[in-house]
Amino acid sequence: MKYLVYSILTVTLLILSSCVEEFDIMVDNRYEMIVIDAMVTDLDTVQTVYICREREKLDYDIKYPPIEGVSIHIEDDNGWNGEFKDISEDRGRNRGRIFAIKGHQFEPGRTYTITVLVGDREFKATETMIPLPDIRGLKFYSKETKDNDGCRYQPIIYFKDNQPNVDNYYLFSRRFDVIRSEEATRYAPLQRLSDVGFRDNLDGIALSVGYGAEPQFTFDLQMDSYYYFTFMTISKSNYNYYGVMEDNINNDGGIYKPTPTSPVTNFIGENVQGQFIAASRLNIHGQVTLDNIIDR
Repeated sequence: MKYLVYSILTVTLLILSSCVEEFDIMVDNRYEMIVIDAMVTDLDTVQTVYICREREKLDYDIKYPPIEGVSIHIEDDNGWNGEFKDISEDRGRNRGRIFAIKGHQFEPGRTYTITVLVGDREFKATETMIPLPDIRGLKFYSKETKDNDGCRYQPIIYFKDNQPNVDNYYLFSRRFDVIRSEEATRYAPLQRLSDVGFRDNLDGIALSVGYGAEPQFTFDLQMDSYYYFTFMTISKSNYNYYGVMEDNINNDGGIYKPTPTSPVTNFIGENVQGQFIAASRLNIHGQVTLDNIIDR
């Protein structure tokens, strides 16, 4: 019996070894996955593009050599074009590369095409910067808390849709100084909203409701608290991109959760991830006072 078991194991190993191809852990530069995080807005500020290898995000303890042969070009549908400059050394980066462009006022309504060259590889994406809706103001309504630790106030933003026959998508941030970090963390703490769920007579929306809202992000504030919000219009592609990222963050491995997957990119090219965003953006800041409290 013992010899029979050994014979079976030997035959099994021979079968497996004949079916498994040799795997080379080295990845050819042409086929390695590139991650591009690009955003331009209509604010008068420096616009940046962050680019790295997928492996640099996965193998955090390994220091990879810089990506060579990178150039980034952007143009609009009115004939303007410009180049992003490498500012990685200025930022003291040792992981990935960061490029910047300044001095140009990006305009709502324009369509922008960004082209990223990495050696002989080309990645291209096109987005239209959708104008902001007519912002009427930001108010707060009181919200009782279960633990009786004092009243909380939830922000509600009032605006009129400037494209009533088109589905529009929005992105909010609790603090505008974290919306654009070099490590592409603008998905947290963010709130994405769609006007698909808005009622016809509704001209304001609380930041924790609406189609696509992420309930785990709280925007509640106390009286006299200072607030810093960013309101951005984004495309459906951007909206869905953050939705997939949100699903992955919430995935706990349970049987009722979807399998984690890579967000669909809007870049054309092989072996590329990330997203190009062209967003109209408004920073709203102030203090919660009795003057901006409403009943609801």
